[in-house]
Amino acid sequence: MNQALFEQYEVAKEQGNKRLAASLLARFIETFATDEEREEWTRCYFSNRPVVHAIRHELFEQVIFPVLLAGYQRPDPWCIEMLERCVQNLYGAEHLWAQIGRQTGMQLAERLLALKPDDRQTQARVLAHLIEWFRYSEHEWPAGILYGNDGATALQCDEVLFEVRRARTLDEACVHSAFLNQFEEKVQQYIQRLGAANRSPDH
Repeated sequence: MNQALFEQYEVAKEQGNKRLAASLLARFIETFATDEEREEWTRCYFSNRPVVHAIRHELFEQVIFPVLLAGYQRPDPWCIEMLERCVQNLYGAEHLWAQIGRQTGMQLAERLLALKPDDRQTQARVLAHLIEWFRYSEHEWPAGILYGNDGATALQCDEVLFEVRRARTLDEACVHSAFLNQFEEKVQQYIQRLGAANRSPDH
């Protein structure tokens, strides 16, 4: 593995020289000889990048993903965490995403929490996914509460309320209390609305 080629690639990318950057990256990827080299480089790569943005697809597919997939199958908590951080790369590559059963970022975070139930950082990641889900669910309010692309059923609302209660337990510092309170109130109102609709003469 020739790290100098990767450093040259990053310089070319920063300078906006796309053709040179692509050439240097292809040459860099070809220098990996073993799975051990790929794993060592991948771990180093992520340790120097606290926030992961979209990774160049060739690099992700040919170097990083094989390492994370092997760890996912073991299962290795670190690899599952990195897959969750790289989930946008997975969403953009169906053939790779399918290899982990099309697990969403939320599902990956949940799997990691099952392995590390007392880890505060993992709890925070699950909480962030829950809050993101709730914000999506209410974004068409007052028309209704969404579940996926459709209006939630009463049973789905019960599931949402269960997850709201779980979010409260994860939110020990009560950072999201005000949001959770108003969201829960909207879900309760929506449940009442569904009940009234079911009792109307038209149903």
